[in-house]
Amino acid sequence: MAVQTLFPTRTRSPAPSSASHGSHDSGSSSSIRSFDMHRLKHAASSFLHQRCLSSQISHRRHINSLNPSCSLPEDVLRKIFIACARTLGNDDAAWSWVNVTYVCSSWRQVALDCQDLWRYVDFSHPKWFAVTLPRAKTVPLCIRATVGPHNTGLLQRTLQLAHRIQNINLTCPIQYIHGLLPTLTYPNPALESLTINVRIPNYDNTHRVYEPLSFPTTGAPLQHLRYLELRCAPFYMISPRFNFLTHLHLYDLPPCERPTRRRFLFMLAKIPLLQHLVLERAFPINVESDDFAHTEKRVTLPHLVSVSLTGSVTDLSVVLNCITMPPTVCLSCVICTLSNLKGNIWRLGQAIGAHSWAGADGVRLETLVITGREESERFLPGADINPDFRQSLRLRAYRADSEVGHAAFDLSIGPEQGFSGDDVMVTALGAIWKALTLTHVHTMALQNLDIVTQKSWSQFLRTLPSLRVLDIRGLPPSGLVWALLLNARAHSEGDMGNRDAQRLLIPRLNDIYIHGVDCSAGGFMVASGALVNSHCDLDDSRFLDVLSACLSERRRFGLCLRSLSIARCEYVYKQSAEDAKKAVAHLVWDLTGIIKQETVTDEASPARYRKDWTTSSYGPRHYHRLRTLRELDLEQEQESS
Repeated sequence: MAVQTLFPTRTRSPAPSSASHGSHDSGSSSSIRSFDMHRLKHAASSFLHQRCLSSQISHRRHINSLNPSCSLPEDVLRKIFIACARTLGNDDAAWSWVNVTYVCSSWRQVALDCQDLWRYVDFSHPKWFAVTLPRAKTVPLCIRATVGPHNTGLLQRTLQLAHRIQNINLTCPIQYIHGLLPTLTYPNPALESLTINVRIPNYDNTHRVYEPLSFPTTGAPLQHLRYLELRCAPFYMISPRFNFLTHLHLYDLPPCERPTRRRFLFMLAKIPLLQHLVLERAFPINVESDDFAHTEKRVTLPHLVSVSLTGSVTDLSVVLNCITMPPTVCLSCVICTLSNLKGNIWRLGQAIGAHSWAGADGVRLETLVITGREESERFLPGADINPDFRQSLRLRAYRADSEVGHAAFDLSIGPEQGFSGDDVMVTALGAIWKALTLTHVHTMALQNLDIVTQKSWSQFLRTLPSLRVLDIRGLPPSGLVWALLLNARAHSEGDMGNRDAQRLLIPRLNDIYIHGVDCSAGGFMVASGALVNSHCDLDDSRFLDVLSACLSERRRFGLCLRSLSIARCEYVYKQSAEDAKKAVAHLVWDLTGIIKQETVTDEASPARYRKDWTTSSYGPRHYHRLRTLRELDLEQEQESS
């Protein structure tokens, strides 16, 4: 029936008379449509295809209606689209964030109605550029692209739309950046954020990367520009027009492109509203700072909130000596070059101390976290130092108002390839420790820190009179517990008439938490005439035994520890736990790692060491310091009796 309505049917005409047959034969054949079977099949096939296609579309729409992703609220879809559009363009021209809008008709309609989405113009291929730019209409543009030969011309033309560009984020190989520098250095007045990442492969430090400035950078201040990030870009891109910057991030400035200190200070003085400063291997030319106070004035940045510096000790100290910051600023420093650290760490200590972190009431430091990290094993078979061994040390200090994950002071030392000197780490830690004000610190957390010796810990603990909580994780700090034990014994002898008695360290200590520690691990002896560990002179006294003896000695002065918590630790000997229980008011431990004393196979050498410290191959001297001390006490008791 449907075919009859689409295609006219052939009707029979009455047979013409013989008289009129000849005269009307030609006219009748032209007025009557001929029956064409090929046209009929083609029309029927098209009709059936449309019916099947309509049925498939209906079926697919029904399936999509059951799919939760096709029923997402429009505001959620808009956020998904914008998150995809914010990703930097890649080299694969077959994919674009526009493809996400082709999932279904509802997604496409939401994308077309979201005007803010089309501000992220896609430069990965001319076809995507032709799709996204017209749809942006009059919305301010956000340019994010990886520059290459396929889009350099498109970018140059687009950057001429000065009144419409709001954000620029370009990743560009060095060979394509030169043609864009004049426009990028003299940006449009509406620009709010500028990020330039230049890739320089196989750079030679002896040659200049960029030609001297050949175009003007003066003009009216850019009142909307707040964020500037430059990676391997020329320093002259920081224009005197950037008076309203709040974020300045400089990374990997080639040495031949670095400014003089005078030029660096001049540019900082032009940014009085700066809040966040990041310098990572992008410091001014290093010069001696002995006459700095007589030749240059410090730049005062009263609105600084955070400062992040990564470089050598000299670089960090030069910058800190150039600027004056409020006491509430959060300082993050990374010392990545350790070769000249020991001779110059005092400069950094003076620079940090001059800013008086935690010196004022209300901004004083209350929590201290020290983390050690080792990569690969320290020794090779045969007691040789592993050349691939790397270690680092991190010190973080928090105020009461510090946000989670944001320390008021954050210092990282290393790692550096092929450098494994414990003495450098301990020296640097001691210099920074002295520069900080730690008299109000009440909590200290130690994570995998076992390189600090008894002598150094004694010096450090004297600066922590308010410490009440000690948290230990990972490697046991044997030097710390030995410092506390020997100090308590010396204090006990002082009460018996010795005027040279030492002051009792951390007298307010109340709680100790031990997590994931090998409680039977032995410690290191101190090398003769040095403040660092000797990894060949090992102490067979177990960590928990030394800690229990320390707590027992302190209890003699009425300093009974309030609580001791042992959680998820290994090789916790039952007798050691019982001894600790007598020295504290409350002892909490789980059954993980509990071992009875009878299972000790070698009573003469009960301590355990890590697998890379196999001492049998080179015959080190072993000690059992705790047993020796107990034997001396027994002899004194027998003599007194």
